[in-house]
Amino acid sequence: MNVLHITVHLGGGVGKAIAGIAVQGRQDSGDLHRILLLDAPEKDGWVRYCLENQVPVAQWDGGPEPFSWADVVVVSWWNHPVMARFLAHFPPSPAARVLWCHANGIYYPMLPFRLADAFDRVLFTTPYSFQNPAWSEAERQAVRGAASVVYGMGQFRPADLPHKQYDRSGGPFVVGYVGTLNFGKIHPEFVSYCRAACERIPELRFVLVGDRDPGLEQAVRESGLLRYFVFTGFVQDAPARMLDFDVFGYLLNPAHYGTTENVLLEAMACGLPVVALRQNVEQFMVPPEGGFLVDSPREYAERLSYLWRHPEVCAEMGRAASAHVISTYDAARNVAEFRRACRSAAGSTARKKGPVALGRTPWEWFLACLNETGRARFQAVEQALSSGTPAGREQAAALLRGCPPIFRERRKSSLLHFADTYPEDAILKSIAQIMRQE
Repeated sequence: MNVLHITVHLGGGVGKAIAGIAVQGRQDSGDLHRILLLDAPEKDGWVRYCLENQVPVAQWDGGPEPFSWADVVVVSWWNHPVMARFLAHFPPSPAARVLWCHANGIYYPMLPFRLADAFDRVLFTTPYSFQNPAWSEAERQAVRGAASVVYGMGQFRPADLPHKQYDRSGGPFVVGYVGTLNFGKIHPEFVSYCRAACERIPELRFVLVGDRDPGLEQAVRESGLLRYFVFTGFVQDAPARMLDFDVFGYLLNPAHYGTTENVLLEAMACGLPVVALRQNVEQFMVPPEGGFLVDSPREYAERLSYLWRHPEVCAEMGRAASAHVISTYDAARNVAEFRRACRSAAGSTARKKGPVALGRTPWEWFLACLNETGRARFQAVEQALSSGTPAGREQAAALLRGCPPIFRERRKSSLLHFADTYPEDAILKSIAQIMRQE
């Protein structure tokens, strides 16, 4: 089977997911995988890894040859602006089409049903995606019949990771976090949760690993809790740093876009108990024997305090978390599910064809992946600006001040990201100008 992967890039978690599936799929079954990039790669680590393992990677030149070679075309989607343009002009091909969704699709970016329905099969990276509230019950059932879960974990081998050895003979009680450090990913009340824990545990230390974010650090500084925090910046070997943690604290924004959450898997594989929020994809990942799911700052503090006072329970839960990940998240089984889905799509007699109609302009492509509330907000912004008056501009600015932080990111498929990618779109340009001025 010839499998053609279409992706904007091979960076970060997406690169790990696609490269892992392609390399191991070739090794396990002999299927041929090729990867087409829609943009020039900014980071070439996963590109080199693929090439070293006989998986060709090239930037697409617009030609039809790769599509005529393929039995299955797998589109990796997380609503990158460049991918939106590709979908609108999907090249004609006799190959089966599979959509691999690398965002949970429930919060921004929301996966529109009409996008899922334009493919022969859909791959989710979390079971949470099946619950999409933007779809009708009939639409959810239709997707469920054509979808399966293929985690974005690449060639993850949890049994090979180092394992935490607990020794609570002294020193601070360390609650660690690894990942994105901004309020698009972190819970907006993160500081309140941490304050509640600090009031109960005098020896507490929060160690946050990841590219440093001025907004989060300012919030911590203004709270007066800075002495409890260590910001390490990016580290090359996150699992090795996790061995210094006692607990993995995972306080994410309720509307975060994450799916497989590889750092959470790594933390549990290393033998760390998890305290996370009862929400989103986390509720499908943290087993009751390996961690706690909480609903409030008070409960977060109580659970951390309990683990601090009972180091033997901390160690026991860490071992259970590790055993759960080793038994559940198996790379070979993940690749086998990917191959099953591709073969099912290739065997279909009623193939989906033609472009994916999410709109005619970049502005419409952006609106298509908003939920009803988000779409109403940005359409109101457009209407206010169309008046051309100072009052209209101020009304638009007020609406934009209240929008979630994800839309003000420089990348992450934000409005600013769309505006930078399509500077010719007048609506995106005018809204982005106000966002930057505000």
